[in-house]
Amino acid sequence: MTDETDLRRLLDVAGSEGEALADLAGCVDRLHQVRAARAALARLDAPSLRAALEARRSALGQGSVP
Repeated sequence: MTDETDLRRLLDVAGSEGEALADLAGCVDRLHQVRAARAALARLDAPSLRAALEARRSALGQGSVP
């Protein structure tokens, strides 16, 4: 037999399925966005990709890379 604290914890965990599913759905959506972004970047020509990376580095304050 579990004590009252364990019982409350078990009930809380058992009742959190909806929240866990919503979190999982959000993660799956984010993974789809990541894959779409990678596919779009893979279609860029080298000069465009290089320019985008340089602009990102500059925006992050890292300066240029030789």
